[in-house]
Amino acid sequence: MYGKKRSFKMTRLAAPANIGDTKITVDKANVDLVKGDRIALAPTDSKYDHGDTKTVEAYDKATGVITLDSPLKWYHFGAAKSTADKYNGVDMRGEVLSLTRNIRIIGEEKDDWGV
Repeated sequence: MYGKKRSFKMTRLAAPANIGDTKITVDKANVDLVKGDRIALAPTDSKYDHGDTKTVEAYDKATGVITLDSPLKWYHFGAAKSTADKYNGVDMRGEVLSLTRNIRIIGEEKDDWGV
């Protein structure tokens, strides 16, 4: 009725993503991207506005490589494994978030204000 259930919410960069790159590599666990999905790359420097929002052109499940619709405007830190051991339990790798979701909200038929 509503299509395939999609579970991807967030993953981490498995390699650095440089300014101008049109391909990024992510941790493959629980990633189910398809062409046309929108993703956001969180900033990994001290500038809060250095995030990128892109459309997925292709995703290779075997390698974790995402092909983007346009070049990255900013650098995003990534590494093959978690950096938590080096930074007091904090994984410093950039987050890649899914912005494409089907959300169905079903209200409750009530004639009062939650009483």
